Amino acid sequence: MKIIKVKYLSDYKLKVVFDNGEKRIADFKNFLFKDHNPMTTQFRDKQRFKSLSNAFGNLTWEDGQMDIPAESIYNNKFASK
Repeated sequence: MKIIKVKYLSDYKLKVVFDNGEKRIADFKNFLFKDHNPMTTQFRDKQRFKSLSNAFGNLTWEDGQMDIPAESIYNNKFASK
């Protein structure tokens, strides 16, 4: 399972398209604001959050400062509520 396309929508939401054609809306707000780890909380800054990229089918920010595997998004761990 790989991410082939990701698009920033708004706030902390992303539209993610997988290699099987399925799509998910991932909302990272709860994840970012419930966590207290500085490696995660630094991405509460929306400009930094928007700086994501697709690396080898997974989401990554700032060359690996934060990585999210495709399976986590596919399995709705970050489902928009």
